[in-house]
Amino acid sequence: MGQHICIIGGSGFVGRAIARQAIAAGHRVTVGCRHPERARDMLVDGVRLVKIDVVDGRGIDEAMSGCDAVIYLVGLLFERGRYSFQAAHVDGVEHALAAAKRAGVGQFLHMSALGAGDVADSRYATTKGEAEGRVRASGLNWTIFRPSIIYGAGDSFFNKFKAMSASLPVLPVISGETRFQPVWVEDVARAFVAAIGNRHVSGQCYALGGPATYSLQQLLQMMLAELGRERMLLPLPGAAAGLLATVGSFLPTPPLTRDQLVLLGHDNVVAGEAFPALFGQAARLEDVLPTFIGGNQADTLQQQMDLSRRRYRKGGI
Repeated sequence: MGQHICIIGGSGFVGRAIARQAIAAGHRVTVGCRHPERARDMLVDGVRLVKIDVVDGRGIDEAMSGCDAVIYLVGLLFERGRYSFQAAHVDGVEHALAAAKRAGVGQFLHMSALGAGDVADSRYATTKGEAEGRVRASGLNWTIFRPSIIYGAGDSFFNKFKAMSASLPVLPVISGETRFQPVWVEDVARAFVAAIGNRHVSGQCYALGGPATYSLQQLLQMMLAELGRERMLLPLPGAAAGLLATVGSFLPTPPLTRDQLVLLGHDNVVAGEAFPALFGQAARLEDVLPTFIGGNQADTLQQQMDLSRRRYRKGGI
């Protein structure tokens, strides 16, 4: 029988993929988000939207009412006002854990990040590590997922560089030798959905990475090749990168922050098994990138869903 799932932060890139797959698997989904009016396209049979604020906890009890499992996805790329890394990653998790206990929720699935707690100078990584500690100490039936960079239709990685390459003859490259292990959003979603109601994942922390590692330079070269664009990749010295991060921090959507600059100095790869066999086999970036990087978001999203269904039927995921 399907379960009732509450996805906190469920209107974003990863949350939408999880919601789609959870509905397809027969679950009911409540999406808790700050701006439900912007997520009305998610209102299909089996989905409801609830306005919440993880910073002060408003609306979380209502969102979790009657739920069997909670998925906490909230993660900031940069800080703005009261939405700091501490507020979203740690305080928000505390509010969600407390609400889950009050609601008698049977399972808490938490989205962390590869490298959480391992980069002392990064507030993002530090607060993600603190959140993991709160989840582990909660006394709930918990599971933690630590993905590397997540890509797919509508991502904030390849699509950011795609937009930059459309208007710039030169792409600045910061820490081009830093290595990543990108993982497809549909694979991440499938891991979360496969964990729902699965007693074998209780108390476990899983790294999620794709089957291969790439330097940042290689990833940009792959993207440009798929787009058919010739652009010079220009290494940016540390001082220039620091200046860009400082100036960018004043923009509504910074292209780079000081915290991200720190993270770019550290490899983001899985130590050991890249993608748990329990959740199947992760897709190759080379197979997925061509399905979304060149088209508009609506068309590429449909291609992504079709590819995911085909791979699932074949047992690839």
